[in-house]
Parts: sequence; structure tokens; C-alpha cells
Amino acid sequence: MTLTDRTAYPKFKQIPDAKELAELYTPTSEEIQFAKSKTKSHEGFLSFIVMLKSFQRLGYFPHPELVPIVVIRHIRSCLKLQSWVKAIPSERQRYTYHNTIRMYLGVKQYDKSAQKIIAILVAQQAEVKDHPADLINVAIEELVKQRYELPAFSTLDRLIGHIRAMVNNRLFLRVSSSFTVTEILYLDQLLIGDTNSESATLNLIKSPPRSATLNSMKSLLSKYDSLMTFGNAKRLLSTISPIKVRHLAAQARALDISEFQDINLPKRRTLLLCLLYEAQVKTRDYLVDMFLKRINKIHNNAKQRLQELREQHLKETEELLNTLKEVLKASKEASDHTVLGDKVQDILDERGGPDLLLEKFEEIAAYNTNNHLPLVWRFYSGQMWSTGI
Repeated sequence: MTLTDRTAYPKFKQIPDAKELAELYTPTSEEIQFAKSKTKSHEGFLSFIVMLKSFQRLGYFPHPELVPIVVIRHIRSCLKLQSWVKAIPSERQRYTYHNTIRMYLGVKQYDKSAQKIIAILVAQQAEVKDHPADLINVAIEELVKQRYELPAFSTLDRLIGHIRAMVNNRLFLRVSSSFTVTEILYLDQLLIGDTNSESATLNLIKSPPRSATLNSMKSLLSKYDSLMTFGNAKRLLSTISPIKVRHLAAQARALDISEFQDINLPKRRTLLLCLLYEAQVKTRDYLVDMFLKRINKIHNNAKQRLQELREQHLKETEELLNTLKEVLKASKEASDHTVLGDKVQDILDERGGPDLLLEKFEEIAAYNTNNHLPLVWRFYSGQMWSTGI
């Protein structure tokens, strides 16, 4: 049975505060006059107002014993009645007051017509949604919109459960009838549990991804290949809403092999298909995520290496700058071009000659930018080839 707390089904707050009592349970002068005209005793008067305010709050008539004492006390105080006046009507009074209040509020009693309305709507919504609480909320919203009294929660729960089961069984038959023999064999062998086999198993499908290491990537790639031998499961689920598929996959994920064996074949294979599709999508996403993390690490390593090379060539850079400084000083002091040429040649020879200085320049220039891409390959080739990627 669905828990009422997970739905929008109204219920009393057992200890309402003063503000709630004043706003929700204080009768108006019009309501008081109407109640007086329909009752003949203090008990009937109090009971009528309690029923009226309770219905306005909940949308249905709760049993008198379920109305919080603080609510009755507040209404009794508003009506200026003695504390000994009780709000427990007889069965006959309850029937009469219910009909009178419905007419006063313009609300229809829940009947076969109301049941048909929500049955049609819930059947449509059950093609998209699957959680019983969501479907119950759809029914409640429609009943309120159509000005119907809400039935007992158990009545709604049973009706929604029946409709949901009917829609799902129809869905399971529709999906399972589209399987080929090969696909049926693939889905059935998922429950064999043969961990030594290279074929996919239920445990393999449920297994979570590991950290983004090279071995984990290789293992995950092997898992993806195994899952995709079935083909893209999405094509068989094209008539089912993504929300419904996710819910069915979550339902399948919570079952073990023995629990699957207790389910009829159409439902079992459809649940396995949803779980397989989810595993295909998530495994692919995990692979992409792992790959991006590895690539990002490679680029970070290349950037770090670029910075290290810059620091290593810092001394050579200073020497080349000093050489340039000496050449400029010689140019400023020389009287003619012949003298300048001789001085420049002497400066270059003192520092190893033009060929050595040019070699140092080219080496420094290669790493004197923010472009780390030339250094990427040395890290990429060392890490990726070992995985076969």
C-alpha cells in the first residue's frame, strides 16, 4: 500500500498552530447561520460546523473521532458553546449533514462517474508515470478540479494499483512481443549468473564504475562491448517514456536473480531490457567521462613539463640576453662597420660561436610560448597505447 505521506492526499495536522486554527477552522457568520438553520441541538450545531470546516480543509469527511481535539475546541470556542457539548453525531445525522454540506459547497459525492473519470486519466498518465504516489496525485487533482468529494485513501490506492497493473501488463506484453529469439536468449542469460563467462550478467550490468585509471578504462570498455552485443536497447523502448524507463530500470536494479525468477516472463524481460538500456547509457557516459579525465591529465602533464623546461632554460635565456646586450653596446661604441663587425664576432666567439648560440636560441624559442601541445604526445603515447585506445 502506498504511504499517504508520499502523496498529496489531505490529512489533518495533529497540532495546528494558532494561525492555522484561525485561518482554516474559524467559521464565518454566514456558515454559522446556515448551520443553525439545519440543526436542532447544540451537539448537532457543533458537529455540523466541525464537518463543514473539516471538509473545506480536506475535501472529504473524516470520521468524527479523527478530528484533532484542538480543532474541535477552537470551533466550540468560536461558537460560544459549553465544554460539555460534543461533536459526535449519530449515523443518521452524519448522513444528513454530509448531503447538506455537499449541496452547500457545490461538491458531488464520489461515485461511478468520478471513478470512470480518474480511471481514464490515470490510465493515460500510467503510460508516462509509474510511481503509485504520482498517479494518486493525478487522481486527486482531477477530482478536486471536477468538484468531487475525495474517496477514502484506500479506495484510491486500490483503484490506482489496479489501473497501473493493467497498463504495465499491456506495456510488458507489447515490448516483449517485439523481441527476436537472439534478444530473448541474451536477456534470459543475464540471470544465469555465470561469472566465468565473457557474456553479460546481471551483476555485470549492476556493477558501478571504478576510478579513472587505465585498467578501469580497459575493463569498462570491455563491459560496454559486452552490453552492446545486444544492440542498442533504446530502439525497443521507443514507445515508452524516458521517465517510465528510468523507473522500471530502478525497479529492476533493486531485484536479485531469485526475485527476477518469480516474475512472469513479459515483465521480467522488459525490466531487464530497461536495466540493460540504462547500463548501456551510463557505461558509455562513464567511458566518455573517464577518457576526458585522462586527456585532461595528459594536457596538465604537458603544461607542467612546459613550465619545467622554461625554468631549465632560464639561465640560457639570461646568457643570450647578455650576449645581445654586449652586441648593442659594441654597436653604440664602434666608429665604423668594420670595427663593429670585428667586435661582434669576438663577442660571439667568446660565447661559443654563432652555431652554438643559434642552437640555444632555437631550443629556448620552442618552449617560450603557452603552446604545450607539442609536448602532449609523449604523455599520450605512454598512457593510451597500453590500453589499446
